Amino acid sequence: MKRSICRLPLFWKIYLPTIAGLILYNEYLIHMYHSFQWAELQCETDSCVKILFVADPQILGNTFDKKLYWPLANFDSDRHLQRTYKRVVQHTTPDVICFLGDLMDEGSVANDVQYAAYFTRFVNIFSQPTANTVMIYIPGDNDIGGEGLESVKSDRVLRFKQYFNEQDESVVEPVLRFLNVNRISMTLPVNNAPSTQDPLPYTVLLSHMPLLRWADSFTYKVIDDFQPSVIFSAHEHKSLYVKTHRNQLAQGGASFVPLNTERGSRHEVLEFNLDYLRDTRELLEFIVPTCSYRMGEMKVGYGYAMFDGDKLKYTVLWTSQRFYQLAVYSLMLIPLKLVCGQLWCGVLKRYWCCCRRRNRNYLPLPLA
Repeated sequence: MKRSICRLPLFWKIYLPTIAGLILYNEYLIHMYHSFQWAELQCETDSCVKILFVADPQILGNTFDKKLYWPLANFDSDRHLQRTYKRVVQHTTPDVICFLGDLMDEGSVANDVQYAAYFTRFVNIFSQPTANTVMIYIPGDNDIGGEGLESVKSDRVLRFKQYFNEQDESVVEPVLRFLNVNRISMTLPVNNAPSTQDPLPYTVLLSHMPLLRWADSFTYKVIDDFQPSVIFSAHEHKSLYVKTHRNQLAQGGASFVPLNTERGSRHEVLEFNLDYLRDTRELLEFIVPTCSYRMGEMKVGYGYAMFDGDKLKYTVLWTSQRFYQLAVYSLMLIPLKLVCGQLWCGVLKRYWCCCRRRNRNYLPLPLA
């Protein structure tokens, strides 16, 4: 008994600094470490526009997950999104922030009261950095329906437009024209082509679901009507891209390849000449990875693009792998279950604790 009491302070002297160091690293230092590795995109012309892409944040709701720990899961997910978003905004100082759909996990099934609460959480996490920052929101299948056998709901479409002020077209004078292409509902914006007397802006298509993945009539109509300079999409939660020609789509759609996923090229910057792509009629599409670790992906991050004159630069800003951090926290709970001491018994009052005396009453053996 005395030996166990004497050994207890040594355990806490080791355990408490260790857990404090883990919290400091996992909650603060790891974000600084990743931000130091992110690529810097420097403007070379006066017409430079920086764009931050946020894909599939899917803030958690209160309906699907009924486990006992769901409030803690929601809190940790929101907190992680808020911290990583704040870091990438500080790093990029974007002129435009594009949200590529699936903003809420339960947006298509939430009632009006729940939706209002989810929206409040969303704007607290993803706040507008400055009054001059252009914020563009497009819906995903988790926002308006359309996932699997679920149909698109017109009232959900209207509700999304009312809350997020969804626009079919957004123009950043005089360089870019953003068009909202909804493959879920198969709807297109009105093609307000700019005057031929003015310099033609580069057309950027925003879609939640990839466009070049399928070679169907909708894809061909989008390409022929809008002649996009580049396409940014989401939905697949991975970092992918493709550069192909229109004629090659007839072979069954474009084949995407991973982008910035290997250890040696995680922070590589891809550069393209937009005028060359326009002249050769080549198509370019980026699939932005999810920024939420709750989507089951180990690699999460944000897309970062810069339009500088006739050049397009793109990279991925990878953030910390939260699942590993949560796993370490879980492992640190094991010593608490194995070590029995007076402090542990005094706090939790567990009968299974070895340092707590148990009263045992034995019946006398019957005499023969």
